Amino acid sequence: MPKSDLSVVATHACGWPNLTQLENRDLICTYFNAPSHGLLEGDLICSVQISGQKKWSKRSIVSKKPARGNRMHLAVGKAQNNDLLCFSSGFILEKRKFVGFAGKWLSRSTDGGLNWTEEKDPNVPRKLRNCIPYGRIVSVGENKLAYSCYRSQGRGKPSESWVCFSNDDGRTWDQFYKLGNNDSNEVALCPISGSRILAAVRTHVDHHLKICEFSLKTKRWYEKGAVTLPMQHPADIIHVGRNCLLLTYGLRNRGLMGLAVRISLNEGKTWLPPWTIHQCGQKAEDLGYPSSVSLDKFGNILTAFYTDYEPTFGPRASMYRVLVKRWNIFEWVGLESQKIIEDGME
Repeated sequence: MPKSDLSVVATHACGWPNLTQLENRDLICTYFNAPSHGLLEGDLICSVQISGQKKWSKRSIVSKKPARGNRMHLAVGKAQNNDLLCFSSGFILEKRKFVGFAGKWLSRSTDGGLNWTEEKDPNVPRKLRNCIPYGRIVSVGENKLAYSCYRSQGRGKPSESWVCFSNDDGRTWDQFYKLGNNDSNEVALCPISGSRILAAVRTHVDHHLKICEFSLKTKRWYEKGAVTLPMQHPADIIHVGRNCLLLTYGLRNRGLMGLAVRISLNEGKTWLPPWTIHQCGQKAEDLGYPSSVSLDKFGNILTAFYTDYEPTFGPRASMYRVLVKRWNIFEWVGLESQKIIEDGME
């Protein structure tokens, strides 16, 4: 794979990145800036790629670490007034161990991520105040937004997750619904037609992905079934055409470490077979958490992810990095599928 397919957002950063496109087509990548799964102090950082350019540059601190702690979890998106929103959480640390929850905060930027204000006691339901945010904040109706959060019960045990709604463009969050009948962890949300939300859900016992669907009319979640094997997680899910969805997820099976993709041509009813768009090699031990943006009607996609080993960097391959890969969806599908995907692309 040509090195030119990749651009570096950050080094020495474990990441868990989120990609968001602004109205002016600039791209914002939000990520955790320490090379650790939360056992080091660190902030949430916002970097920008100006439209038409390849270079990424740090723009601001989205959420600053508390004393002896970090801000490592995130759910990011745009309000309908184009404010950037970021729910975050983290932990208090002592001798590289978690000793307390550092709170669930809400950051807001009115200027494209240059400056942020932060609510350290946002108006969210009491039950969700100690839950971990993940994925995207999405629009699901006039002034109505949604985000997901979860609570882990420990390694190898089922998790619980909820989706929470705002009816005033992200100022207050009062309605919430538990997702799924059993094990649900990190949840990626995608609004679809018919007042519905599709969710790509990581399970916590064997770490496969399942699809769930929520009806805004009945206020109920429905389980739709598994879409990956164990240790293939977590996911991002976005529209790439009128009825077409792109599911990107991490391959964390030893010997297969990389990024994989599935496409639905009918809003999640069925899925084309998976394929691998990137591999990090046998020496990679930690990677994934892709976040994708569809750039144009020509099928160009940007996918952000993190890895602790990227072989295209040669002698400097072994390093935590947040990377962005540019690829083209039409290179992976047949002509008939391409025509369906092109319908409604912008």
